[in-house]
Amino acid sequence: MGVMRFHEKFNRTGWSILLTVLIGLVAVHRASAHAYLLHSEPAANAILDTAPETMRLWFSEIISSEFSGAMLLDADGQSLDITVTVDPNDHTLLVVNLPELPDGVYSLRWAAHSEADGHSTQGLIVFGIGEGADLGTATAVATDTAVSWPEVVLRWFTYTLILGLVGMVAVTTLVLKPANFSDNVAAVLRAAQKRILRIAWRLSLASLLVGVIWVGWQAYALASSVSGNISLLATAWQWLSQTRLGLFWWARQMVLLVLAASLWPGERQMERETAVSPTQRIFLFVLLLTLLVVQSLTSHAAALTSQTTLAVTMNTLHLVAAGLWVGGLLALVVGLLPLVRQKDDFTALVQAGWGPFGRLAAFSVVLVLATGIYSTGREVGSADAMISTFYGQTLMVKIGLMLTVGLFGALNSSILHPRLSAPLAHLLHKLQGWTPISARRLPRLIVAEVIVGLLVLLLAGLVTAAPTARGVAIAANRNAPSSLSQRVDDMVIGLSVNPNQAGQNIFTVRAASTRRPTPAKVLRIILRFTYLGQDLGMASVDAAEIEPDLYLIGGSQLNVAGNWQIDVVVRRQGLEDSIASFEWTVPETGPQQPVIISNRPWEPLLTALAMVLLLLLGGTAVISIIKAKNSHL
Repeated sequence: MGVMRFHEKFNRTGWSILLTVLIGLVAVHRASAHAYLLHSEPAANAILDTAPETMRLWFSEIISSEFSGAMLLDADGQSLDITVTVDPNDHTLLVVNLPELPDGVYSLRWAAHSEADGHSTQGLIVFGIGEGADLGTATAVATDTAVSWPEVVLRWFTYTLILGLVGMVAVTTLVLKPANFSDNVAAVLRAAQKRILRIAWRLSLASLLVGVIWVGWQAYALASSVSGNISLLATAWQWLSQTRLGLFWWARQMVLLVLAASLWPGERQMERETAVSPTQRIFLFVLLLTLLVVQSLTSHAAALTSQTTLAVTMNTLHLVAAGLWVGGLLALVVGLLPLVRQKDDFTALVQAGWGPFGRLAAFSVVLVLATGIYSTGREVGSADAMISTFYGQTLMVKIGLMLTVGLFGALNSSILHPRLSAPLAHLLHKLQGWTPISARRLPRLIVAEVIVGLLVLLLAGLVTAAPTARGVAIAANRNAPSSLSQRVDDMVIGLSVNPNQAGQNIFTVRAASTRRPTPAKVLRIILRFTYLGQDLGMASVDAAEIEPDLYLIGGSQLNVAGNWQIDVVVRRQGLEDSIASFEWTVPETGPQQPVIISNRPWEPLLTALAMVLLLLLGGTAVISIIKAKNSHL
């Protein structure tokens, strides 16, 4: 009874539940992967006339109230009593309540824990109080986002096991087709299917174990940030029950548990002629797709503020393609290769296994390329960011290794499909059927391909643990204009910002009607500020009239460097509002990095290229399906 009855009972309701979970997960609100300090009040290295009662630190994404904190030190390094809270109305804001501070120099050491994937960042803000405060050479230390190698290793195991599961299920159900071959070959293929499924079951159990180890690592890494003497067990439970990543951990483990039960190699399942029934095949695919979506929702893709669902979908497709390609190779190496090495019909068995896989691998390679190009455009700000940041450099090495895997795959294809080598054979005056490498060398090439593929997954673990290079392209906008104007209805509306930097600015609005006499009196001028790089809400303020048609306001609404939308609303008596929307850029401060190749954002170009590749891939797939159907008529 066991597993088979479980499948039968789960057949209808299980699919419905899993599909509902899948749709719900795709719609989950995004969250970033590293909590960067965007802005603080007081700012780093500021000298204040009077002591502030609070310090406010805005981060690039939602932070955990349980595992984020700060420590205030005076000039002698003595710790001062403070209380630290995350604003209940803005989970990106850390509020530090300060004691009465005499004149002097102080430093605030802060630590922020991401709600997305458990990354922690920390840094230092130095500020002074009173005219005599001398900061000397003290500066704010850059945000520390060092990569934790235990985390990289755990991520590598996670990706290897999950993508291995995808590849093994795909090879068992889509590649190995015993019914299409002679009895001897079919017997070996059926044995390989059952062997691969047994290994897949072990991988699902190993994935569950890695998940438990991950919780232990998170608890250990976070223990120092929890106030008081809290045990590792209590820290782990806090992380599991009160953080976004903890909730996704439960979802991941639940899917893996059901997957392990589905793959359990019971006697009845091993005795069946068909290793996987059609019903079980669909069930396994739904489980694996749900697992990959959960994985994507804890990735850098979920951090993007625009088109988040598209980014998560593309990341999921990237994982699907990598699983079919690298995971499929792993499945063939551990499942089929040991069974064919000593067989007399070695060539026929290799053709039966790697021949059909070649078509699936070719599809997956193009899909990996297209989705990888898209993700690069979204995660890396520019060509300069690609070659000057740790994230970009690691990504380039990963791309190089993927090209190496592709080269091995091309060599293997030339052995399995001699017609691919025909042009080269003709050029070298070789006999028909010649291949550049003997078929007996194929196992070595396949093993080498798998080894390099596993190195690619190791770098994937490193890339997902490192901070992205999205913000680097902002250097291209340092010369952004500080004044713009628009014509809306009969109004000419101009906006200027001085000094146009993160923090305090003076906003000047000119709003004049081109009609004479003016159709109505201006009642109010309203400025609305929306940050486009992160959901920080919208601030709305009224400007004061200084002289006819000229309005002025001061404030720190532009408190973060980056791209903003500023709406100037002209409200007149008896008329609809005239609204001018300005796309505004606040440049980063600090020394400008020299241009190496280009620091202009390349996201539009790479996104367009990715979409073209996806359209070509989709068109090719449709044509192949139509030809396959026509050939059976």
